[in-house]
Amino acid sequence: MPDIILELDFENMILELQSTPVNEEFSKRGLTYVAVANREKDNDKEMTLIVLSTAEKSKIVKYKFSKDSVFTYHVISLKDLDAEEIINTVEPKIQKGLKIEAKELVLYALIPIIVDTDIEKYIKRVVHNLLQVRNATDSIKNLTYGIEWLIVDKFVEEKEYRQILCDKLGDRMSLIYEYGERKEKNGMKQGMKEIIVSFLNAGTSLNEISQKTGKSIKELEKILNS
Repeated sequence: MPDIILELDFENMILELQSTPVNEEFSKRGLTYVAVANREKDNDKEMTLIVLSTAEKSKIVKYKFSKDSVFTYHVISLKDLDAEEIINTVEPKIQKGLKIEAKELVLYALIPIIVDTDIEKYIKRVVHNLLQVRNATDSIKNLTYGIEWLIVDKFVEEKEYRQILCDKLGDRMSLIYEYGERKEKNGMKQGMKEIIVSFLNAGTSLNEISQKTGKSIKELEKILNS
């Protein structure tokens, strides 16, 4: 199965994250992904494949799968990008509510795998900031959320925390309470309070947590003050 499929304004996109160079076998698999996804889609937009690579330079791959047919896809290299430069360009714009170019925001979403160290720390930072972006189209925001969802799913080791981040990117937070309740049942001291505080620290308002979980603000405040 593909890593992730996104419907954007003018196209459908399959994103694949590769830590090894693409080869003929990968091209065959990519062609299958595109063919199946194209057959099952419920719109008339073109289906494309983009490979995000930490193993090779950017290039266009043309895979000839029959005498007269060629499957073309793009490989985007992450090896030569400057993470600090991207952060210093994008984060001030997010904080000030300034317009951010689509390419800048996409590169920012890729920061955790560009730096390739302390990946989970950077994932938390990028997720928090992407959710603060206001001056960008829904299509671009959805693309960056999809990229970050893919990175979270691949690199966050703790299963339940990974699911919370994925849900947060998908604007669903119902698992906050399930996760906290399980921690309490397992004898961990912080339990629910720890989860609520972590989301408050990540920029999620108490009102938003209340709306998404179905718990009143009073209930949340009671837990925080316990």
